[in-house]
Amino acid sequence: MQLCQSTTKIFIAIFMLSVICGCKDKAKTPDYDNFRADMTLQTVDDIKRGDTKKALETLENFHQKAPTDPFPVAALRTEQIRNIVEQANQFLRQASVNDLGLFLQDMEEKGNASPEILAFRTVPPAIEALAQFCARMPWEKSSDLAEGLELLKPHLDILKSSETFNAFLTFQQSKYESMKQEEWLRDNQASLERIDRAFISEDDQSLQTAVNALNKKFPKNPFFLCQDFASAAEAAALAVKIQEESGGREAMEIAAALRWEKLSPSARRGMVEIIGKQPNTYCGAWIMAMTGGQAAIVEFFTKLQGSNLPPSRKIIATILKLNSSGIVKKDGAKNSPCPGAPELISQFISIGVPQIKTTTKQKANE
Repeated sequence: MQLCQSTTKIFIAIFMLSVICGCKDKAKTPDYDNFRADMTLQTVDDIKRGDTKKALETLENFHQKAPTDPFPVAALRTEQIRNIVEQANQFLRQASVNDLGLFLQDMEEKGNASPEILAFRTVPPAIEALAQFCARMPWEKSSDLAEGLELLKPHLDILKSSETFNAFLTFQQSKYESMKQEEWLRDNQASLERIDRAFISEDDQSLQTAVNALNKKFPKNPFFLCQDFASAAEAAALAVKIQEESGGREAMEIAAALRWEKLSPSARRGMVEIIGKQPNTYCGAWIMAMTGGQAAIVEFFTKLQGSNLPPSRKIIATILKLNSSGIVKKDGAKNSPCPGAPELISQFISIGVPQIKTTTKQKANE
C-alpha cells in the first residue's frame, strides 16, 4: 500500500513536470522591434539619394518615437548642418554674396552655428576681393596684376577650395610672369634705343645718363660685354656669344659706335662684316655710312629722315668730309660721288633755317 502511494506521487511529479515543460515549449515568442532598423535604413537611403529634406523628416520622426535613442539626435544635427551648408552653397552658385551674409547671420542668431557654417564667414569677403580683382582686368602692367594677386592673398585658403579658381589663379600667375618678361624686354630695348639716339644727336649728357640707367637697371645687358674686343676675330666670337641675348646685336652695334675712334682697323673690319647690309640701329647705320660707301650714306640719312631724329652737326660734317675727300667709293654709273646724299644732308641742315629767318626779320623790324 505504501509502495503504491509512493509510485503515485512520482508519477504525478513527472506528469506535472512534463506539463510545465510542454507549456514552455509552446509559449509565443515576442515580436522583434524593427522600428530602429527601419528608421536607420530609411535615413541612410535618403542621405545616399541626396534628399536632405526627406532625411531630416525621417530623423525627426525617429527622434519623436525614440527620444532616448542617441542615433537620431546625432544624425539629425549632421543633416541640419548639411542642409544649411547646401543653402549657403546655393547663394554662392547664384553669386548672391549679400544674401549669403544675411543668411549666415540669421543662422548664428538662431544658434545654428557650427565650424562648417562659421567657415562661410570668410566667403563673402573672399568673393568681394575676387570681384575687385576681375573688375581691374585687363591688366596694363605686370605691377597692376601683382597688386591684384596681393589683394587675393588673404583669401586664398577659401578660394582654393574651388578647382575653377585654382585654374584661374594658375593662368593669372603665368600671365604675370609673361607680362613681366615682355616688359623687361621692352625696357631693355628702350634703354638701348636712348643710347643709340643720344649718340647720333651727340647729346653727351643724355648719352651718359642713358648708359648709367642701363647699367643700374640691366647690369647684365650685352652692351657691357662689348667694351673690349680688339680684333675682327674677337668681334666675331663675341657676336656668336651674345646672339641669343635679348638686344645682343643692337648692343654690339651701339657699343662699337661709341668706341669707334679707339677700335683697331681689324676690329672695325670685323664690325662691318657683322653688320653687313642690315644695321639694326642708328649707330650701326652710321658705322656703315663711315665705311660702306655712298649707298650706305644714303641709307643712313634715309633712316634718320624717317625717324624724326636730326643728327648732330659733327655727324653731318664727318659724312660731308668723307664725301668731299674722295674716301667714299664712287658708283661707276653715276657722276656724283654720292648721289642723293647732299640733298638729304641739306634737308637736315635746313631744319634750323626757318627759326633763323624769323629771328633776322624780327631784328630788322626792330
